[in-house]
Amino acid sequence: MPRPYTLYMDESGNRHPDKKADASREGRDWFGFGGYLVRGEDNDAVRKLVAEFSYEWKLRQPLHITDMLSESKGFAWLGRKDQATREAFWDGWRHVLCSAPVIGIGCVIDRPGYVARGYLEKHKDKWLLCRSAFDITVERAAKIARLEGRKLHVVFEQDAAVNETVTGYFHNLKENGLGFDGKNSEKYKPLTQVEFAETLGRIQHKPKSHTMLQVADSFIYAMARHGYDKKFWIHRSLRDRKRLADFALDAEHLPQLGIKYYCFD
Repeated sequence: MPRPYTLYMDESGNRHPDKKADASREGRDWFGFGGYLVRGEDNDAVRKLVAEFSYEWKLRQPLHITDMLSESKGFAWLGRKDQATREAFWDGWRHVLCSAPVIGIGCVIDRPGYVARGYLEKHKDKWLLCRSAFDITVERAAKIARLEGRKLHVVFEQDAAVNETVTGYFHNLKENGLGFDGKNSEKYKPLTQVEFAETLGRIQHKPKSHTMLQVADSFIYAMARHGYDKKFWIHRSLRDRKRLADFALDAEHLPQLGIKYYCFD
């Protein structure tokens, strides 16, 4: 059998649907869960790209995209460099993301749209936002893995407050399948519980400093930002190099396997 796919996942935005929106994020208030798929034989290629970039720029801190873009925390030094240096830095990171042999996949939920549709009142479980994004992303990743006859493993960024919860989502998919309304989800041709059980392998959580998760952080941010900013340059770069599911897969698969934007008008 071919080596498994691994789905590296990170979160972006606030998972709590009932938390008041941050005023600084007005018009861009999302929760996203996702990252990218990589075949087992391509893991080392991704690690090598990140290692070479970090060595060139003498980086010791995790490559957290919001810190990089805002030139804050461990990347405050970048804001003190001249423009040529800053452009070289971003060209280098663009090369890492666009050269990596991966497929970006995820689910992005507009939080105001979620509340406006009445889901907060209908579903009292505040974790449903997170679970929906996780289940949708993993299911679509599993379908991609099945196209190549591969198993799927999942690695997500650890957080002591949610590790057991997210791990529980994964095992629930293996044991019970999706919990969405059957009629509403029928058009997406959801996997059955049996198909989940035969495709899903193991799930692990790793620290923010994990090399592969640093790349996932940039991927899910780019996908989420695209929902509000169609010209966001990282997303455009990934699109042009066909590093996102919406552009890497055949058109016939996109309705069931593409990136999911949920509760957007």
